[in-house]
Amino acid sequence: MRKTITMAALAKELGLSESAVSKALNDYPDISPETKKAVREKAKELGYTPNILARNLAKKTSNFVGIVIRDVSSIYGEMFKSLNIVARRYGLHLILYDTNNNPGIEKDCIQNLINTMALGIVVVPVSENPSNIRRLTRNNVPVVYLGGKVRSDDVNYVCSDSTVGAEIALQHLIDLGHRKIIMLCDSKTSNSRSRRLAVYQQMMRNIGEKEQILYCDPTDTDLSQAGYKLAQRLLASGNSFTALFASKDTLAIGAMGALTEAGLKIPEQVSIVGYDGIDASNLPMIRLTTVAQPRMEMAEAIMDILRRHAEDPSCPPEHYLAKPMLLMRDSTAPR
Repeated sequence: MRKTITMAALAKELGLSESAVSKALNDYPDISPETKKAVREKAKELGYTPNILARNLAKKTSNFVGIVIRDVSSIYGEMFKSLNIVARRYGLHLILYDTNNNPGIEKDCIQNLINTMALGIVVVPVSENPSNIRRLTRNNVPVVYLGGKVRSDDVNYVCSDSTVGAEIALQHLIDLGHRKIIMLCDSKTSNSRSRRLAVYQQMMRNIGEKEQILYCDPTDTDLSQAGYKLAQRLLASGNSFTALFASKDTLAIGAMGALTEAGLKIPEQVSIVGYDGIDASNLPMIRLTTVAQPRMEMAEAIMDILRRHAEDPSCPPEHYLAKPMLLMRDSTAPR
């Protein structure tokens, strides 16, 4: 087994003090470029790896930001790339955790980030109630909630405006001449889903049409398969429709499969709009019209808030509501 090289051993090898070696590795201005080069070359030669936990304890913070997501297969997992691009711009490094919608795992992940002196934590929470997370952090580390699940005035949050997004999606279908619009809805309750649902109900009333909502079976964890089943159920019901609005892209993609299997042409016979703008929605055989969340804009807002609150913990809570955009592709057409 290879022996671990300590900073003390590295300093002894170079004939320098531990303080000088530490400063060289951390690019302090009072260390000459020649010394920095010598230290880094020797560190590489000996295989020295800094003790991150010890360094963070000494500094009382770090350049790590924790990203705790309830399901990395969702749009929030896809947002990680945007977060990483923005973080690296500021010299920050990200640690990603998937809690699998488990509050116990979420608690463990956040506690681990606290123990390693994370600069800040971004959370896509399991619960709409942030009290457990607040008890853990005790306001000692800044937290930003991503997504519409937590939108309390007394916490930092960044999300897209689900009300505006649903209005954009439905107005697009209405402008194309569609009136018989059915909503496919995921079963999980959330503020975002409730807002999209309320907009659908109101806009159907506005055009004098009856609302028709199909909900997923709560036991269906695969939303693509759930969307497929919903479309099958819709076809079996005999209800008249010309368009579908899905609360998630994955539901829409599953529904497209069932409709195509049944011989219906998209968009000639049925138009479909999804929500979220996941990467799979733009695959050549799908090309789903969808409402996309502005990932880079939201990532920049998150990192700005975290940095401000890390520098000044007395900052008041900040809220950022991003405006989503309609991506018009091949799944919608005039009635």
